[in-house]
Parts: sequence; C-alpha cells; structure tokens
Amino acid sequence: MEIVLGVFLSLLASVVPIVIYAAIIWWFDRYEKEPLWLLSVTFLWGAIPAIILALIVELILGIPVSVLGEGLLTDVVESGGVAPVVEEIAKAVALLGLFLFLRREFDNVLDGIIYGALVGFGFAMTENMLYFLSSLFAESWVEWGIVVFLRAIVFGLNHAFFTSLTGAALGLARLSRVAWEKWLVPPFGLGLAIAFHAIHNIGTSLAELSCLTVLFSFLTDWGGVLVVFVVILLCAQQEKKWITQELKEEVASGVLSPVDYALTVSYRQRFGARWEALLGQSWQRWRQLGRLFQLATELAFKKYQLRVAGDGEDTRADIARLRNQIVALRAEMG
Repeated sequence: MEIVLGVFLSLLASVVPIVIYAAIIWWFDRYEKEPLWLLSVTFLWGAIPAIILALIVELILGIPVSVLGEGLLTDVVESGGVAPVVEEIAKAVALLGLFLFLRREFDNVLDGIIYGALVGFGFAMTENMLYFLSSLFAESWVEWGIVVFLRAIVFGLNHAFFTSLTGAALGLARLSRVAWEKWLVPPFGLGLAIAFHAIHNIGTSLAELSCLTVLFSFLTDWGGVLVVFVVILLCAQQEKKWITQELKEEVASGVLSPVDYALTVSYRQRFGARWEALLGQSWQRWRQLGRLFQLATELAFKKYQLRVAGDGEDTRADIARLRNQIVALRAEMG
C-alpha cells in the first residue's frame, strides 16, 4: 500500500507543477495563441521520444566514459559533458521540425520561447517521474521529499529555460533577412542551452565538495529564467506594436472596422469584449470574436514578416487568405 501511495504521489509531483508552469507560459502568448494540438505535440515530444532518445544515446556514450572508473570525475563528465549536449539536441529536434515544416505557426521569438518551453516541460515531467520513483524505492520518504522539492520547485523551470534559448534563437532567425544570421543564430542558441545546462549539472555534481556549487547553479538558472521572462514581456510589447501598425491600413481598406481594430490592438479590450459576449450574448458570439482577433493578429504578423523578412509568395497568399476570412467572418457576425 505504501508503494502504491508513493507511486501516486510521485505521479502527482511530476505532473501537477509542470501543468501549472505550462499554463503560465501559455498565458503569456496573449495575442496569437499557438494551436493546442501543436503545443501538445511539442510537449509530448519532450515527454516521450526526446527522453527515450537521450537515454539511449547517453547509455552508448557512457561506455567510453566508464573507463574513467566510478567517482566524481565520471559523474562530472557524464552530467556536465554528455547529458547537456545529448538532451538539448534531442529536445531541439522538435523545434527544428516546426521551424522547417510548420513555419506558418512559427512567427517570432516569443513563439520560439513558447515551443521550446513546452518541449522542456514535457522532458522535465518524465525525467522528474523517473527520479522520484528511483528516490522512492532507494531512499526514505525524507529523501524523496527533498528530491521532489529540488526538482519540481527549486529547479522546476530548468529544462524549459534551457530549450527556450534554442527556440528563441530559431524565432530570431525566422525574422532575419541576413543569410549568416539564419545559419548561425540557431546553433548559437543551442550552444547557450547546452552551456547553461552544463553549468547547472556540474554545479549539482560537485555539491559533495561544496554547497556553493549548488548555489552557483541556482543563481545561474534563475538569472537565466529572469532574462527569458524579461524577453517574453518585451516580445509581448513588440507584438502589440506590430498589430497596431500593420492593421491600420486594414481599417482604411474596409477589412476591419474601427471598432474591430480598437479591440484587436488591446488584450484587455479583447478579453472584456469576449467576456461580455459570453455573459450577455451567446457562446457562438464568444467564439466568433476569438476567431476574429486570431485572424487579425495572424494577418498583422504575416504582413510584418513580408515587410521585414521578405518571405515571398507563400506569405502573400496567406495575407490574401486571411483578409478574405476576416471579411467573411465579419459578414457572418453581422
């Protein structure tokens, strides 16, 4: 019975914090929510294929490392040298796939951070579950509680932070017209993810020598998280600026009404309008308004991409399609 309880609590401890963290990061993507199915796919990639791939490769690479024998040096090499490289590349595969094959859903730096964080959260959930169960069967409840506190709370954002750096770099490359930036910025972002991951792992591996190494890992981890948080806020402001600028001519051309424009450029007014529709009108009206705001925001982003990154005929076709959809939806709404 105690084992069943321990497994249940380990499952809760690995899932509940991650769900909360993922919901928070999803909320920050305020103006143009990414498709839930795509967010789910990125999360599941981190939770299952990425971690399986990482475990297999780490086991293979661990064979030559094992010649060093058992001890602190081997732990440092495996955790600080092998694991960060393997795990960050495994997680980055999903982001690269999105960047190459689903570019329409990968608009900017904020999208990259969101997708990267979701992959990281999926990876962290499964990895935490394995660590919690290992601690449960090998140690006491006290040690189990310490492991849960450290991995789910103190360092709970780590994997999301690391992989968000790769995603942010891909998002930056998405909007670049300079060839060298498109080729060099993504590897640089991946390198940063690996570096921060390695710093964290080495710091925790050396904890038996000095608790200051764990403190250093803590400070670098949370310092990085704070920087990413500031970037998210700046990106949200930038997105609002794009929407405000790019949709002005859509009012003049009749695609949007002045009222639609005023609502679209303000997240607070969007929320208020949809809330009023839900309470005072109908569920259908609530959905229509959400669809209108989504289409208008996508239109603004595509126009910005065309103007800044020069995406070409595909983006022009997307812009024409979005304009037609907005006009049709407004006619349906009356």
